Order: sequence, then structure tokens, then C-alpha cells
Amino acid sequence: MYQCELFSIQKNTADAQALKAAQEQVKSSLATDGIEVKNVTELGADPKKLDSAVSKMLSSGDRDYFVFTNALDSDDPSSFRGLFYRIVDNIESGIQLDEAHKDYKPKLKVLSLGDLGNGYKGYCFSIGGKRFVALPQASLTGKDNAELVREGVRAAEDKFKSTSETYPEGIVYYDPKGNEADPSLNRGSVSGKVAPKQKQGFFKSFIPLKTDSKKQKARKITVLVAMVAFIVALIYVLEFYIFGPMRNNAVTSEIQTIAYNKDADDKKDDGPAQDWDALKEINDEIVGWITIPDTVIDYPVLFHEGDDRYNQYYIKRTYKKESSEYGSIFVDYRSTDGTHSRNVIMHGHDMNDGSMFAGMLKYSPKGDLKGDLEYYQEHPVIIFNTPDGDAKYKIISVYKTSTRYEHGEFFNYMQGEFNSDAEFMNFVYNSRVRSFFDIPVTCNEDDPIITLSTCCYEFYQWRCVIVARKVRPGEDENVDVSLATRNSAPLFPDVYYQRYGGTRPKEETFKSASAKGLVDWYDGKGNLEGSEDLTATLASNPTEPPTEKPKKNAPKATEPPAIVYYPVTYRNYDGSQYAAYNVREGDAVPTPDGTPTMPSDEYYDYVFDKWDKDVSGVDFDHLNIGIDIYPKFTPVLKPEYQ
Repeated sequence: MYQCELFSIQKNTADAQALKAAQEQVKSSLATDGIEVKNVTELGADPKKLDSAVSKMLSSGDRDYFVFTNALDSDDPSSFRGLFYRIVDNIESGIQLDEAHKDYKPKLKVLSLGDLGNGYKGYCFSIGGKRFVALPQASLTGKDNAELVREGVRAAEDKFKSTSETYPEGIVYYDPKGNEADPSLNRGSVSGKVAPKQKQGFFKSFIPLKTDSKKQKARKITVLVAMVAFIVALIYVLEFYIFGPMRNNAVTSEIQTIAYNKDADDKKDDGPAQDWDALKEINDEIVGWITIPDTVIDYPVLFHEGDDRYNQYYIKRTYKKESSEYGSIFVDYRSTDGTHSRNVIMHGHDMNDGSMFAGMLKYSPKGDLKGDLEYYQEHPVIIFNTPDGDAKYKIISVYKTSTRYEHGEFFNYMQGEFNSDAEFMNFVYNSRVRSFFDIPVTCNEDDPIITLSTCCYEFYQWRCVIVARKVRPGEDENVDVSLATRNSAPLFPDVYYQRYGGTRPKEETFKSASAKGLVDWYDGKGNLEGSEDLTATLASNPTEPPTEKPKKNAPKATEPPAIVYYPVTYRNYDGSQYAAYNVREGDAVPTPDGTPTMPSDEYYDYVFDKWDKDVSGVDFDHLNIGIDIYPKFTPVLKPEYQ
């Protein structure tokens, strides 16, 4: 008589309770077929715990029949594979191969028991005289537990009997090419050789050995690669979120201490806010200090005269000229006179820890395209000090805009010098009509301005921009922020309206808007001379600054028509790049050569179907940043599981 362990899988409370009530009937039913139930084990649907319980029983050798009730809840093999893959894999790994079988791969012959009710099937397999039967949940079949167990076990016995000649040990062997071996090899005895996979030390568990099968070697290599990837990712995370911020905070605290000379006993309140002699000793390229009161923005400003559009020295360097992802706050090369430029443009990174220019986004948080009016009202003034003197600047505009020409109309806010007063005021006007807020601060052609810029993410390569003008001599440095209101229709690039709808306001120039009475913040002399034309408003790469400061009324070179290219990237299944193209506007999108692949898993092979995009029909008019195209794969169940 077989010694049986009956497993009650606790997937469904009602089914588990019903089996408990019917245990004696089930035992009696199995006894009539020569199967004695020695114990009933209740387990959750956990492959690991189930494998552990079965392994212990196989090791002790006191069970030779295993019936798993209420185990399956799908009408295909997926639930069987999901719950029993560890048991099957460990038994197969424990099969000891003799000389005749050493070049073959053993697999358990898993047999379907057919429809046991309502289309739900059971499965069975055997190994070295030990038998395993997995049954569906009784409630799904419409049968009571005793009837289902009796029918399932008898169907399994029929299967074992019908395959006893072909697969006497329940094993089928495959040659290295994946073909089933000669049937005579399936008759080799494994009696006394079946054991669960033994626990191994770290070295044997993860380092490929000569004695390992190809499957074991592949698994170990995969695990090693995953471990290395995890370690690299962990180092990156620690660097990005812990060590990097710690180093940056230390560097920042050091320069702040030096700048404010906090350790000096004889500091004078009427002197400059920063100790410029001490700062210049550290780095002569420290040209300013930017502060927004009651925020973390309190940093030195660097200016490197060798910068150009391709090389910006302090974008990845500290004021100590050391490499850092945080970089420094630095003056844009287009402000050709540095801090004496008419528009001093400053850049800083938006760091995840809130440092550098990340604080700018509190005026308009990530994802926001309306602006935080209350935050502006609490922080309306910027302090920008230089060796020439301390100064405060009143914010006149807060907006978000694009740096990409394919987003439509392009406003070049990175213009540090101007050919005329008219051009300067048109620049100021264009900044203010884009602002989230209508700000009660006047401005005219004699006002120096600063422009702060950092990344934002509402669209690809957008920027958050703050423009402020210098407080005039004798002027009250305070702003009546109660008069500030939201701009009901700030001007955005075309891509904004393509996504969110609405009509883009009609563009004006400073002079045309003034003539219509639309400008209430101008308090200059009027009758401004020179052209209002702004530099490079139709391309994302503005005209390179001249080597000398532009002269007033100097003629502008004619720009050639812009040729627009769009990035098209084909991706592998894991997101890595397969192929990439820059496609000129109007040209067809190429399809890459070759066929992408996706690794097989335990049960499926994956066959490339097509690229998941109709590349011949890409509508570039509606692209923001180009397009990523991914492959589609069709899963094909491996033969041994069909």
C-alpha cells in the first residue's frame, strides 16, 4: 500500500474548510485504491514552502504518494507551473546520471489528467516509484472533494499505467540539441538516486563548475550578472542619494563659512555681505553670490571666460574645480561681460536633494504650469552681490519654456547682450508675457536684469526661468506683493497647446503692445531707438556671441533656414538602444536591420513579431522629443510544457 501525504492548499477558505470536513471520506476513498493517507498538511500557495515540505519527505523516504488538493485555479497549465516549478526543478536537478546518461538532460514527464470538471484539469508525474498528483480547486470543478480526489487519483493511475513501458521511471531524456533521446534510455533505473537538490555553499551555488550542467551554468552566470548589476546599482543609489549630497553639503558649508567670515570677531555690519578677498583666494572665477532669502539658494557664482556652447566649465565642477554632478551656479557664456552684462544669465542644476537651483521650482513645482503665487509673494526679491557691491533684484517674471525648436515658437531667453534699447525692452516684454504672474514691478531700458535658469520636466528639455531687475538707487527694496495676480493667459510654446488645448495668444512686440495700452509696467523715456528684433528666436541653438560686445544698430547676419531633425530610437526588450537615427523633417523613418531577441525563461521562448509602432506613419507634427520604438515578441510555450 502506498504511504500518502495529502496536501490541502489554502487558496480558498471555503474549499479548505470543505476538505477538512470531508477528510475521512477522502481517506476512505483513497484506501480503496491502495493508498493510505498518513497525514494531512495545510499549506498556503507558496512554491518555496511547498518545495521545502516535499523535499523533507523525499529525504526521509517515508512517503511515496503525494496528493495536492485545491492546488490549481486556472484552466491551463499556468497555475501548475507557478506552484510546482520549484519541486519539478529540484527533483530534476537531484537525478544522478550514470555513464549512459551523462550527456543527456533529464526532465520529468508531466501528464495531464484531462478535464476534471468545468474545463479544469489536473496533472501528475512520477519519479523512482514516487507519485505526485495535483488537483484543481473543488469549487471550480463543481464536485465535492471526495469525488474529485477519487476521480483525479484514478485518472493518474491510468496515466502511470499507460506510460509505464515508455517512461518507467517517469523521466524523459533529451540530447544536447533538445531532441528526445532513444526510448531505451528512458528505462534506466533511478531507484535510490532520487533526492532533493542539496544546499550548497556560496562558491558552489554561484560559481560555474565543470561538473555543472549547461542549465546550471547558465543559471549561475545569470545570477552573477544580476548580483554585479545590483551592486553597481546600489553603489549608484548610495552615491546619488547619500554620499553625493553629503559631499556637496560639506563643500557648500565650507564656502559659506568663508564667504560670510563667520569665525571673525571683528566683522563689520556695514561692509559687504561676502568676504571677497577670501573668496578670490580660493578661486578668482568666483564673481558673484546669489541668495534668495529664506531658501537654500545661497551660493557662489562662477564665470569661466573660456566657455562656449559645447563646453561649460562649471556645469560639472565645484568652485574648487573638482568634478561633481552638482556643478556650480555659473554665468552663461552669452553674458559676454560676465556680471557687467546687461542680462546676467545664471544656470544651476535642479538636484533631487533640493540643492543648487532646485529651489527655483518652488515658484512653479514640477508638473505645474500655473505657478505658486503665494510662494512668489513670500519670496519676491533676489540678492545678487558682486565685488562691485551688494544688490537686490525684484522679480519681474517667472515662467517655463522650451529649448527645443521642434516645440514651436522659440524664445531665446539666453541673450546676455542687446543691440539696442528697443531690443532690450522687447526682451523684457517677451519675458513678462510668459510669466505665471502679473507682478507690480516697473521696468525700463536703464534697468540691469538677471536671469536664473534650471531644468524642469513638463516637456522634454524645458526650463524654469526667473527674471529680476536691479533695485534702483534710492528705491524702496520692498514689493507690494498684494497687487500681484495670476496671469490669465501666459504665453507658452506651441507644444503646450497641442497637449492641453486652448488658443495661443497673439504675439506682440513691446512697441505694438505699448501702442495698444497693454503695457502698464514701463516707466522709461519712450521713443526707443533701434530694431526690436530678438536674437535667434527660431532655433534652439542661438547665434554664437561675437568676440566683441555688439555695437548699437549693427546689422544682423541673415540666418539660413533651419533644418529640423527628429530623434528616432529603436529599443531592445529591456529598454537599451538597438538603433538610433536623426531623421530629417519630411524623410521616411528607416527600419533597422537585423532581428532583436528576448531571452527565454523557464517555460517560454520569445519570437520577434514586429516593431511596436507603425514607423511609416509617424506624424512628426505631434512629436515632442522624437520617438522610442519597442519590439513586440510572441511567447511560445516550450515543447515539454505543451
